Amino acid sequence: MPKITSKNLQEISELLDTEHLAYQKCLFFSTQAQDPTLKKKFGTWANNHKKRFDSLLNYLNSHE
Repeated sequence: MPKITSKNLQEISELLDTEHLAYQKCLFFSTQAQDPTLKKKFGTWANNHKKRFDSLLNYLNSHE
């Protein structure tokens, strides 16, 4: 399996940070929203960000 370069590692790290922050924000807004449709959309978006975060983390772990 090819090694991850330091540049790629930095980019993946930035993506992880971005996905984590987006997840936290969407999760927060889903708990604050009064409108059921908005609450559901924010929950769905939070789940999507969590899945992308987990996929990136799994990719990193597979290249250790």
